[in-house]
Amino acid sequence: MSQFPVSDTRPASTATMTASSPVAISPEVTGAGASGRRIGAITAVAALSGLAGLGYEIVWARMLAVALGHEIVAVLGVVSALFAGLALGSLLLGRRIASSRSPATWYAGLECVIGLWALALILLSPLAAEQVPALVPVDADPLRQWTVAFGLPFVLLLPATLAMGATVPALEAVLAPLLVARGAVGRIYAANTAGAVAGTLATAFLLIPALGLSATLMACAGLNFACAALLIAFAGGRGAALVASPASLRVDTERAHAPLMALFVTGLLGIGYEVVTVRVLSQILENTIYTFAILLAAYLTGTALGAVARNAIAARRPGADLTRPLVVATALACLLGAALLGVSDRMLEMLRAGLPATLEGRLAAELGIAALAFLPPTIAMGALFTELAQRASDKAGGVGPALAVNTLGAALAPILFGPLLLPLLGAKLAFVVIAVGYLLVLPDLARRSLMAAGLVGAATAALMVAPLSLRFVRIPPGGELVWHRDGVMAAVSVISNSAGDLHLQVNNHFRMGGSASMRSDHRQAHIPLLLHPAPESALFLGLGTGATLSAAGAHPGLRADGVELVPEVVETFPLFGASAGEIGRNPRLRVHVADARRFVRAPGGRYDVIVADLYHPSVDGSGALYAQEHFAAIRDRLAEGGLFAQWLPLHQLDLPTLRIIVRTFLDTFPDASAYLAQFSVETPLIALIGRREAKTYPADWAARRITDPDLAGRLAALDMSGDFSLFGLYLAGRPELSAFAGPGPVNTDDRPLVTTDAPRIAYAGTDTPADRLVALLAALHPASEAVLDGSDPQARARLAAYWRARNAYLETGAQTLAARGPRDVIGTLAPRLIEIVRMSPDFEPAYGPVLAMARQRAVSEPAAARRLLEALDRANPARPDARRLLAALPPDAGSASRPPPPR
Repeated sequence: MSQFPVSDTRPASTATMTASSPVAISPEVTGAGASGRRIGAITAVAALSGLAGLGYEIVWARMLAVALGHEIVAVLGVVSALFAGLALGSLLLGRRIASSRSPATWYAGLECVIGLWALALILLSPLAAEQVPALVPVDADPLRQWTVAFGLPFVLLLPATLAMGATVPALEAVLAPLLVARGAVGRIYAANTAGAVAGTLATAFLLIPALGLSATLMACAGLNFACAALLIAFAGGRGAALVASPASLRVDTERAHAPLMALFVTGLLGIGYEVVTVRVLSQILENTIYTFAILLAAYLTGTALGAVARNAIAARRPGADLTRPLVVATALACLLGAALLGVSDRMLEMLRAGLPATLEGRLAAELGIAALAFLPPTIAMGALFTELAQRASDKAGGVGPALAVNTLGAALAPILFGPLLLPLLGAKLAFVVIAVGYLLVLPDLARRSLMAAGLVGAATAALMVAPLSLRFVRIPPGGELVWHRDGVMAAVSVISNSAGDLHLQVNNHFRMGGSASMRSDHRQAHIPLLLHPAPESALFLGLGTGATLSAAGAHPGLRADGVELVPEVVETFPLFGASAGEIGRNPRLRVHVADARRFVRAPGGRYDVIVADLYHPSVDGSGALYAQEHFAAIRDRLAEGGLFAQWLPLHQLDLPTLRIIVRTFLDTFPDASAYLAQFSVETPLIALIGRREAKTYPADWAARRITDPDLAGRLAALDMSGDFSLFGLYLAGRPELSAFAGPGPVNTDDRPLVTTDAPRIAYAGTDTPADRLVALLAALHPASEAVLDGSDPQARARLAAYWRARNAYLETGAQTLAARGPRDVIGTLAPRLIEIVRMSPDFEPAYGPVLAMARQRAVSEPAAARRLLEALDRANPARPDARRLLAALPPDAGSASRPPPPR
């Protein structure tokens, strides 16, 4: 019996007989001992099948999203195809199984089909993925994209999903006599849903991290085979020996019509509530693989509790029609859920403050928010579905039609609420539509139904006028919200701070742009482009504010394509004219809204340089952009002599995850190297540079390479005009990177290690970015001959000295940051910086600050200023700046024979 994340696609009651149905039960079924053993065995089968079903859904959705792309069209297409297959299985096979004399054999066969097809998909899925680039070219029209996104998963998964959809009717036919004798419906349903919850959590937290996707499919297939064997062993080929007369299978279509239509509506609205709620919570939760597993588990738990609650009420009030009160309860619970979501950000802060700052504590906080958002409405949804499914089953002669129409509604919900209603109406109005939509399920228009509708209407009006927002945007003091859009995939905002700088925020998490990051954003384009002798074409994957792609426009003759996944991010580019002004006015720069992996795999030309942006590794979906398969596809798109730069946010990943990424990169690009973006200890950025073959450079490479005056001016503004401005950023070559990464597995689509490991730092980082940078520098010992050719041995020696000074400079910055800044900044830092200048007179980042400190003290403490300048001049006598400033000091400013000692 399959389980999927929809509260109202699983029956809590699977009995199909009405009071007048003539049923013959064999003597062995009426024995208490035999019946109890069978119920126990079938309970175990239901739980195991639920566990396998959710394991399949999580793995298949992940596999197919990677193949189709992470655009919302592809993601929703996979989910809808899964539901559509389930609906078709219930519809086509449900009634035939219900009339069979061997339902246990049917059930066992269906489980075997599921398991065998799951094993076949291990081989078929990669083959199908290879066809996607040809089926959906870059910038394909929406109709073609939707057709492939839905059609390919539907066809590929159909044998399994068809069988899954028929397992519930099959198990119902096996259980019917036992349920009549023992009334064990609630127990069976609870076991199945408990198995689904366990499958959700076990797959995300245990199986995928430990085994990978293919091995998880194998484990789930083993559960299918076990379910088949258990049911045959305990139920026998004829199931529970149910012998039903033909009259018992007769369908009253007129009586069944109303419950079936109601079930369609509840399927649509139940999944609609899930889609909208997950989008709202994505603004405040970490959005890791574990986040979504927790949300799904909370959703399923609520539906099971609702089914148990309905059965308990029905036992006390046999024969009562509970539809009307449950409809009202569900509508009101959805409105309550929306109201609770409005305070979920504050509740999350409270939970995090009260729980340990550990991985477990942070996950517990997310679980608390998931319960807050999902339990009230899903408990009501589960109870309402149980009531409607039982009535439809009684009237239609089996549960198959009920499951089919309900799951069909669930299949349409992701498409209706994801790309249509949510962007059009916003989250608050979408919840109103869901709550009011449940009124369509009212059984009549009698006085009590109208009163119920009035109650829901009043609660809806209260929600609408309440000062409650489901938009969570962090605005700094003195700042304001400049632009906002609730997109299909994310909520995108542009905010300004008190200084007027604009920043881009996606899902209220990732902050990009502004004058502070423009320097780094532009350097991320210039560094890889300067490492190529004469790039004519470039590809930028992930655009953020567009600053990096815009910087590429300064390189003469360069044609560049930029790829961005979130369309609303592209809409913000005109607001960032100060840093991304080239986009829109430079015809050599083109922007595509597409998935990066699908773009790279699509047919097209080769590029001299490919630059991948900073993908937050812990966010679910980003790990695939660090996979071996993606790196290999990028390598195949490189032109002769081309290079690939993968930027890594060291402030967003820990060293173990960095080692995994480096190992994976080296596996694809044997001649790899690493560069820093700039000398920052708060947000250190690292580029892994990959080539097809090794390359060294002459010492005067920068002078040879930078011949365009406009480009030279822009680089000078970024402090990239000196002899060491480029190669001074070099961190390591292959030998050093290989030693740092060490032996171990690589990140692949089948073993998504980054996806499962990176969330550690998102939930509970134990060190700082500065700590990680210092540890990385200590582990890497680059050789100057790996980057400079042998034409100038003196240049090699100067470069090695520059690296030593750089490392000391960054270590000093990390120590200063950890100490929250020394009380006597000049007195503490100046001696350290002078010593760094002594290590390498070429290291301008240390020379310039000491000169600035001397100017600052020249007015109030001229003697101290003179001591600094004299020490600086001795450290680097080749530069005249210190002597010029000394000459400008008053003659009675004093002198010193040595620099002040470190304090």
